Amino acid sequence: MTAPTDDPPVRLVLDLSALRAYTAGSVHVGEPIHEVTQSGVRFGVPVAVAYEALATTSGKELALLYRLLRLGACAVLPALPEDLAELTYWRRLTGRPDLAEAAVAAFVCDASVLSSEGGRYGPDVPVIYFPA
Repeated sequence: MTAPTDDPPVRLVLDLSALRAYTAGSVHVGEPIHEVTQSGVRFGVPVAVAYEALATTSGKELALLYRLLRLGACAVLPALPEDLAELTYWRRLTGRPDLAEAAVAAFVCDASVLSSEGGRYGPDVPVIYFPA
C-alpha cells in the first residue's frame, strides 16, 4: 500500500465502521475528514474496506459512499504484493481482511485509523476511536 509521492500524504485511514458511520451522518467521522482535507493532506480508504462498504450499502447511503470515494482528498489504497506477509499477520490478528488492510495502511502511510472498532486492532495500531 503506497500512495503516489506527488500527492499529499495520507494521514487518516477510514475503516468499515467509519464508512458506515459516515453514511449515517456521524459528526465523529465527518469532522475528522473535514479537518484532514482542510489541512491539505488526504484520508485513505483501503480497497477491501471500500468494496465491502459498497457491497453492503444501498440507496442514499451508497450514493454518499461513491461521492466520498471520488473526493480529491480521498486515496483508495491498494493492497500490494509486497504487503502480503503483513496483511496475513493482521488478518490473523483481527479476523477480518478489511481490518487487516486498514492496519497495514496505517503503518505504510504513517497515519491513524478512524474506527469504532479500535479494540480489534490491538495495541500497536494507531487508532482514533469514535463511539458507535
